[in-house]
Amino acid sequence: MDNTTTVYIILSAVLGVIVGFLLRHFLIRDASKMELQDELTKAQREMATQKRILTDFFQTSGTLFDQLENSYATYARFMNEQSKKIIPQFGNMYETSHHDVYHAPHQPEKKEMPVIDEAEVISEDVHVEDSSNNN
Repeated sequence: MDNTTTVYIILSAVLGVIVGFLLRHFLIRDASKMELQDELTKAQREMATQKRILTDFFQTSGTLFDQLENSYATYARFMNEQSKKIIPQFGNMYETSHHDVYHAPHQPEKKEMPVIDEAEVISEDVHVEDSSNNN
């Protein structure tokens, strides 16, 4: 074996290692992308299912509250009529006014939660303890 053959063998081995490394790198990266894509798809499906469940819950609870409101209005009218018959001098004891009735929206509204300052809560606890010590 002469030197040129040895050089070609070494260069071929180095080139083979480089090409093998590059192929492995791209194949593993593609497999990783596919795995991440599958996880993303699964998470999106799960989120859609949870969103559907939550939407159904709010629609059902809205319907139930409407039914409750109607039942209470019927009850209040009945009680008002009966109270007029039993004790006429008190008048409308169970009067219902529809302008006071809150109609819940069928879709939930986003409301900001009030910010509670921990220092105020702690100071209120201290005032309660101080007032109990004085007695």
